[in-house]
Amino acid sequence: MKIGILGGSFDPPHFGHLLLARQTREIVGLDEIWLMPYFAHSWDPTLSPVEDRLAMARLIEESGIVVSEEETSERTTNFTINTVRRLKTKHQHKFFWIVGSDILGEFERWKDHDALSREVPFLVFPRNGYPTSSTLPSGFQIIDSPDIITSNISSTIVRKRLQQKHSVVGLIPERVLSYIWEHKLYEAY
Repeated sequence: MKIGILGGSFDPPHFGHLLLARQTREIVGLDEIWLMPYFAHSWDPTLSPVEDRLAMARLIEESGIVVSEEETSERTTNFTINTVRRLKTKHQHKFFWIVGSDILGEFERWKDHDALSREVPFLVFPRNGYPTSSTLPSGFQIIDSPDIITSNISSTIVRKRLQQKHSVVGLIPERVLSYIWEHKLYEAY
């Protein structure tokens, strides 16, 4: 199978994640997209407990888009290169790592980034406000289609709007919003 891995905080998951996952699957011809929340990030603090982020990510699962606990099961900061190597040992799938174009400027901060780009092909999904560079790192390919739909929806924007008591209708699925209200997430910023 051809599997696309979409990693991130999913704090919270939103329609931008679904737009990216659905279109990447269609355009590239992947069998599945695995949403892979991380337990902790080496330089980006996560606001919500991993249990909440996993539960919210599961609320956006659909046919061909499923949650993987590969980076949360060890309950420690994990590095993508280690995850990729573990996945390749466990499975016979062809893996692709999916990133937004906003990641291009920080890829050199990733642990063993040169080795990583040789371990797994990277698919770059365009994000509004983050143009794709004409010079991509080796092993990176832009996801491109004349019909591609991009957005600037981010978990940061959603959290900020929730904090300010602004509407997030159309930004996150109703089930995720219900979970946020029920568990009183993002109220204490």
